[in-house]
Amino acid sequence: MDSLMRNCRIKARSFQCRCGKVKLEAIGRPILTASCYCASCQEAGSRFEQLPSAPPVLNPDGGTDYVLYRKDRVQCVTGQEYLEEHRLKPDSPTRRVIATCCNSGMFLDFTKGHWLTMYRNRFPAGAPPLEMRVMTQDRRDGVELADDLPNYDGHSGKFMLRLIAAWIAMGLRRPEITLGKTACRGRNFAPMQ
Repeated sequence: MDSLMRNCRIKARSFQCRCGKVKLEAIGRPILTASCYCASCQEAGSRFEQLPSAPPVLNPDGGTDYVLYRKDRVQCVTGQEYLEEHRLKPDSPTRRVIATCCNSGMFLDFTKGHWLTMYRNRFPAGAPPLEMRVMTQDRRDGVELADDLPNYDGHSGKFMLRLIAAWIAMGLRRPEITLGKTACRGRNFAPMQ
């Protein structure tokens, strides 16, 4: 990625944990930005927020704001030793990674996919604006969504087309992301019921 940054003048966007010990960079434009209301994101966000001194993950309405990037465009600049993965179920293909220095949620990695889902609140400034809300059928009871963004019960066609276009641009590769050691037993999420 360093040669790509030198050879092209592609903008890098930094995101970091709350205390600043962990810093990651993503280059280029994100695939998309969205707020997700799925049950898994709400459960993981709630569990993260219960960790000591953890910053918020969930919005007051239960949504989690994300910025999706191609895996081949994200690198850890500092603090990799603080990254730790958590899974809602031991066999889940989705792992969520926190910075243990301050218990900040950093990103979600669908290990079978070609993208990383970065927690939008980890961008210190200049986070891309939200484009849509997805999986809204799982939102909390009584939550009314504003009409300032498109609201989709599931994933929209636009969402899926952008993921497919990014995958094609990557030569249909699915790079493995090794950031984030497995959580210690005492810190790992208990499996969901």
